Amino acid sequence: MKRSLLILCLIFTGTLSSASIPEFSRYRIILDRKPFGDPPPAPVTPRPTPPVSPQQSFARTIRLTALLESDDGELRVGLVNSQNNDSFFLRVGETHDGIELVSASYEEEEAVLRRGSEMAVISFNTGDVEPITQQQHAERAQARQSSYEERRQARRAAAEARRREPPPEPLLTGEELQQHLQDYQMEVIRQGLPPLPIPLTPEMDDQLVREGVLPP
Repeated sequence: MKRSLLILCLIFTGTLSSASIPEFSRYRIILDRKPFGDPPPAPVTPRPTPPVSPQQSFARTIRLTALLESDDGELRVGLVNSQNNDSFFLRVGETHDGIELVSASYEEEEAVLRRGSEMAVISFNTGDVEPITQQQHAERAQARQSSYEERRQARRAAAEARRREPPPEPLLTGEELQQHLQDYQMEVIRQGLPPLPIPLTPEMDDQLVREGVLPP
């Protein structure tokens, strides 16, 4: 009896196993007809547009005339377009007549402008115009940020070193300092200036009387 039950269990298990395996071959004809359509094409990454020459840049007629930094570090850039003699100020992110101020550097004295898909760097000192791509601008911004962090850390280190330095030793102490103050007191009294808050010694008073500075 036990053996018969074991055989029946094995037969039942084998039936379930074979029934649980799907037969995809009978669905091949449906899949070949693509009932859900073709898969979407892979996205195509556009190639970066190379920068134009300085002679063709929109910024060839624009001159950087001012870089103003407020107390909170905000920059305002003064620009003049010689094409129409238009002068204006921009903050980062602002636009005038289709020209946007992308970034500016007070230390490097330059500004990055954009019109449409074109970008260009304008130098305050030389007036040179350098067309750049978006990637080049990102690399310049990253390098500038790294340089700024290095300079800030150097300033902090210098300030910390100054704070740890011992105070300078006084030039005069003791009797030398007392004699210096007395001599200075004599000079300010001779010149009619307000005296120092230190008393005159009898010798100092006699000297000033003999000189006619003080009455007898």
